[in-house]
Amino acid sequence: MASMTVAGVACILSAAPGAAAAQHRVAAPGDAATMGVSALSFSAPSVDATSGSATIELHWTMTSSNPNASSFGGDIYLRRMDPKSGAYIGTELAVGFDSQGSPSGEVTIQPGSTPASTTYTWTVPVPQYGASTKTTWAVSEIEAGDGAGDAIDWTAPQLSAFPRTFTARTTADKGSPSLDQVALAQGAQTTVYEAPGQGAALRYQLDSQEALSGVYGGQVVVTGPGGRTARGSFAVSWNWSEGYEGCGYIGWMQRQVQSCDVTVPLPADLPEGDWKVTEVDLTSNSGVTHAYTGLSEAAVHVTSDSVLSASGFAFTPSQIDSWHSPVPSAQFSLRASGAVGGVSSVQLTNWGNNGNNCEQLSTTPTVQADGTVTVPVRGLRGQFSCRLTGLIITDGQGNRAVYGSSLNAPDIDATLSNVPDAVLPTVDAVTLTPDTIAANDTQTWITLTIDVSASTAGVNSLDLYLVDASGHTSPIQSGGVSTTYSGPIKEYITLPQGTAPGTYTIGFSLQDQGYKTVSYGLPGSDSRAMPGGPVTLTVTDPA
Repeated sequence: MASMTVAGVACILSAAPGAAAAQHRVAAPGDAATMGVSALSFSAPSVDATSGSATIELHWTMTSSNPNASSFGGDIYLRRMDPKSGAYIGTELAVGFDSQGSPSGEVTIQPGSTPASTTYTWTVPVPQYGASTKTTWAVSEIEAGDGAGDAIDWTAPQLSAFPRTFTARTTADKGSPSLDQVALAQGAQTTVYEAPGQGAALRYQLDSQEALSGVYGGQVVVTGPGGRTARGSFAVSWNWSEGYEGCGYIGWMQRQVQSCDVTVPLPADLPEGDWKVTEVDLTSNSGVTHAYTGLSEAAVHVTSDSVLSASGFAFTPSQIDSWHSPVPSAQFSLRASGAVGGVSSVQLTNWGNNGNNCEQLSTTPTVQADGTVTVPVRGLRGQFSCRLTGLIITDGQGNRAVYGSSLNAPDIDATLSNVPDAVLPTVDAVTLTPDTIAANDTQTWITLTIDVSASTAGVNSLDLYLVDASGHTSPIQSGGVSTTYSGPIKEYITLPQGTAPGTYTIGFSLQDQGYKTVSYGLPGSDSRAMPGGPVTLTVTDPA
């Protein structure tokens, strides 16, 4: 739906004139060596659009004197004109054209056209609603290329040489867009860092509806310390690569728009403080604007860390034993400077790519004897490495300091990780009971006992095999076992169906919680020898 035009035109360009204009020489009107528009007109000077189904034809001819011209491709735009000022209002109607007309079928090529002179006809659906009962539409821009390296981008100064306008009898739309929601953009924080001399930006998203002419755009006004204000705007517009854009969702005729992104830039070197949305202005495609005030969106605190700051970030200990349960906690510490009324909150907001493996246990800090401030943290059980990339510190007066790359603030350089999985399981002894069984006995339980020495991460998985005299391995069973750091691992197995009589040895592979493996009694140089010699299982002839 985001690619639909205001009047239901959905266009896909096979030629990219925007790219062509950037890469090739752009021709000026009257440039005899290149290309241009030689004719442009509408099929009628006016049309009655009050039924909602009116159309009008726009004809234009592209020409090129370049002997290598192969085919034209580009975009053409129509805009409403303000009945009082003549300025453009609302979102454009637009369509792409190429050597076949247009992929959507709204544009056709007239007979007799050549690569050097092509006449196009666009059947334009005319919107039903306007600012008044009479709406003037104008061709506002033509971007095009001739396939030989020449391109044009003509606007009103060039297009005014042609009868580029028509009038439509329309139903007056005096309504204004609704403000359904304004909120911080997804992922935006309520505390923003302002780098010295660089300013900051606040990001919002809003939803709106306008049931007749549709939503065109609007602006968000924020007010900060000392009554300072800043503004950011959005508008639904069209381009050759994306179609209609400016909002995450654009409904039919733009009558509903959602997740419209608005960035409000703030000037540099502002005093620390809160910025709050105090007004949202929304404009319809008919040019009607309504200002919404008295809003309740939460404030955003902007800081440059000039009042409150911190240093000496560290985890103590920086490595914790997460292989055992319960996982012990650690302390995140810092040394604050400039805190008024002490530090009231320390919030760890982002842990980098492994954020799901680490958690903060409390945001309430403890002041240690040496003056440092600490909050408790821990990692989840298993292997992890969490680099802290987001930190917000608040003092008793509400001043804040921000650190970490996820907040576009100074780096923290503190990582919490697990104790390395350095000591792998070692097998001290292996027993098998019974060690002799008939080939057709698949019911008797055979007990395999593996005694392991202390390991860092403990064994939690076992793959068990029978190895015949030729070294061929056959899996017996595999899967998880109770996590064992040292001591016996008991596994109960039965003889696999169809095992031939003979003498076999037992081999296995142990895996710990860190997904590291060690093998015993299996073919290959990576497998260790079984302590005390091979563990054999004799399979006798059927009883």
